[in-house]
Amino acid sequence: MLSSDHSPTKPKLKLLSDGDFLKAWGGISSLQFVLPVTWSYGKKYGVTLEQVASWWIDRPSKLAGLHSKGAITVGKQADLVVWEPEAEFELDEEHPIHFKHPSISAYLGRRLSGKVVSTFVRGNLVFREGKHASDACGSLQLAA
Repeated sequence: MLSSDHSPTKPKLKLLSDGDFLKAWGGISSLQFVLPVTWSYGKKYGVTLEQVASWWIDRPSKLAGLHSKGAITVGKQADLVVWEPEAEFELDEEHPIHFKHPSISAYLGRRLSGKVVSTFVRGNLVFREGKHASDACGSLQLAA
């Protein structure tokens, strides 16, 4: 199973100029790129699409006890991503980055494979061709 330590914060809290990883705010601002990063580096080592799906979808759903998620089957919520696994792109300042502090992504300057075209949450289109839906349609999955 894979997980993300998506932890966006103000660039000054990352202490980039100090170079001390142990003092810097943890996590990286790159949630938008977990699928392309996993696919880009994984396929170099023979990772299959089925493995990626299991790591990011099936296993986390099972661990969290989210029985309505984790598979494309009758009775499950339609959380889907439409993507082009062979499409490549350079992650640079020209690429649209959709998080608060785009200048501090750990993947800037990398060539990645797997362009996300659109995303659906519970069957609702929430992202397509660089544009996000105006209204949120998610729901609380785990109570604190």
